[in-house]
Amino acid sequence: MGRLALIIIIGAFITYGVTNISMNGFVNEGTENSVNNYSYNRAHDLASSMIDIILMRMANDSKYRVINTVTEDLIDGTVTFSAKNDFFKGDSLVKLVVTGEFNGVQKTITAYSKRPDMGWKPGGVRAAWTANSSLDKTISDMYIDGRNYDLNKNLVPGTGVYGVSTSTSFVNTDDAQIGGTEYSVDYPMTFPEVPNVIEENFNWGGTFPTSPDEILGYPEGTLKAYAQSGVNGSQYATDWTSITLPLSGVTYLELPPGPAETEIRLGTLNSEGILVIHNPTGTTRVKKTRMESTNYFEGIIIGDYMFHFHLDVLGAIMLLSPSLELSQGCTNNRDHEVFYSEAAIKKVTGQIAETLGSPPLYGFGTKRLEVKYWYE
Repeated sequence: MGRLALIIIIGAFITYGVTNISMNGFVNEGTENSVNNYSYNRAHDLASSMIDIILMRMANDSKYRVINTVTEDLIDGTVTFSAKNDFFKGDSLVKLVVTGEFNGVQKTITAYSKRPDMGWKPGGVRAAWTANSSLDKTISDMYIDGRNYDLNKNLVPGTGVYGVSTSTSFVNTDDAQIGGTEYSVDYPMTFPEVPNVIEENFNWGGTFPTSPDEILGYPEGTLKAYAQSGVNGSQYATDWTSITLPLSGVTYLELPPGPAETEIRLGTLNSEGILVIHNPTGTTRVKKTRMESTNYFEGIIIGDYMFHFHLDVLGAIMLLSPSLELSQGCTNNRDHEVFYSEAAIKKVTGQIAETLGSPPLYGFGTKRLEVKYWYE
């Protein structure tokens, strides 16, 4: 073999060796990058999962917080976290800081969620007056406003709801003055009303709420048990005459089915809270609800069949019965009004949340413990 050929062969072996070493280096580097990316993604998933776990823990215990940072094993890694009340961007929230670690790689997520012991607006409250049946006769000629008012009856622009929402058609038969908000646009009370303030034939996913618990998002029996506990002045009764005035907390009247019709008199004192008039079959009947003063009932009224409203409400009304009044008239009621108030609603739901925590759902699919801010 000539010297030139030998040099070429040796050069080829050297070139192969260098190339092979370089390729191995690229392969090792690529493998390392792949491992690091996988570890990073796993660490991220661990941190994100732990935030969900903390939210569930707060759902089960409204007082659950983690002031001093702790570390727990989670799946195939670890998470280090804290959960503290914080005031952020003008709101009282819970600050969650979670670091997930997998295979020596860490990822930290900071999230701010709503507090579980704060009030909320149930998702089922779609209007100042929400109903499962025709409200044509029930609202008579009252003033009904879905624009949002604070507790001092000051308007909070652009934050209201419909004036009326019903799962059937609606006709304003008795010239009620109705206002409301749609897409953040406020419409003052008028007759004839602006069509934007009325929601007709709303589809509730096939089924209107059948109980007060379903409206608020709690398991069945929660509101009744809360009323029986007496917390915040709550009361439970099967006869209206045994109720003590003024109302506060949750007042739960489990009245027998019709044909007997109850007349409820709230007297002259300021009543507030959640007034429930309901039995398991949804067949309670209230002939008249009256307040003998210019004071407002502040909060939420939830009933089956109710008629002749002679009181003022700051909050919201919901009627569950599929058979509301269709024949009787209730005119000359223009001295009373129902004004939507998110503040009043959150005030009374907040009182419940202080004891029970907010529910798994804020009523009809509205997520509870909403994460308002998320930083990675």
